[in-house]
Amino acid sequence: MDKPSTYPPPLHPGSRVAVIATSHAPPREALSRGIDRLESFGLDVELFETATRDTDWLRSHPKERARDVNRAFADEAIDGVVAAMGGNREIQIVDTIDESILRDNPKRFYGSSDNTHLHLLLNRLGWVSFYGGQLFPDISVDPEMHPYTHRNIERAMTRTPFGECTAASEWTDEYYDFETQASREWFPSSGWYWHNTTGKTVHGTLLGGCFEMLESQLMMSEDVFPHVLDSGDILAIETSGETPTHAEVERFFTVLGERGTIGDLGGLLVGRPETPKGSLTKRNTYRREQRRSIKHVCDEYAEDLPIVFDLDFGHTAPILPLPLGSNVTVDTGERTILFE
Repeated sequence: MDKPSTYPPPLHPGSRVAVIATSHAPPREALSRGIDRLESFGLDVELFETATRDTDWLRSHPKERARDVNRAFADEAIDGVVAAMGGNREIQIVDTIDESILRDNPKRFYGSSDNTHLHLLLNRLGWVSFYGGQLFPDISVDPEMHPYTHRNIERAMTRTPFGECTAASEWTDEYYDFETQASREWFPSSGWYWHNTTGKTVHGTLLGGCFEMLESQLMMSEDVFPHVLDSGDILAIETSGETPTHAEVERFFTVLGERGTIGDLGGLLVGRPETPKGSLTKRNTYRREQRRSIKHVCDEYAEDLPIVFDLDFGHTAPILPLPLGSNVTVDTGERTILFE
């Protein structure tokens, strides 16, 4: 079911973007390189205080983190906001973010992982935000930005609507070493994996984020998720480098099933999971077993729910920033995904 959602104005050469840290701090090398690459898009970059601090300071100063969110969105000279990185402490600041400032000052926001909490707030207020395109690791890693990442981050900055997306031809979940600056190992991609391709087309509002953060929301009594989901919405979800066990993933989706959420969904988009590393066979086994766990539970609660696995968003590379809060059409016959 469509609900009111609006893309904030696109960025253009000369647009001013704020870099803020909502949870943890990136490596210093990543911060410097990320600023250079943001400037290569023609953007004017302003580092807010939190982006200059280390993780220990950020963990001890949640009020300052919330203040920078409020300041960045309230500042009329700022056109976009880029999260420095994710973490696991953003949930501390959500209640102290001024919702009226975010509602009345539309800006393009880019972040993933722990930034799921801020995405849910922005989407609930009626704004589209981009899951992906944060400074570390998306923008700052590798000797050069991956062409797929560069192309899609640029599109997320400058286009409304986002449009149709395609699968990357390769992927990696290797960590990038700023000291050696050696190229990461990349693996060929077989594309997206489609489940329940009955030929039907589903259309709904895209919402979601990182599995571990959505799981945290479920633990809270006053949670935003899954209350933000309406019947017919499309859920996007991906797991992080914490590499949850398949039993944990199964429990999460079972809870959603028992709450009636899965039965109400229009579709499910699952990001390619980061794996416990090792051989390519071991990585593929983890991906395949996670896929099996999700399919098994979802088929139990919604036997014809369209699911697309291994999308290029989340904690692997390259990156497709998802426009959360936008309307999306998933055509299971043509196997296409169109963000409107």
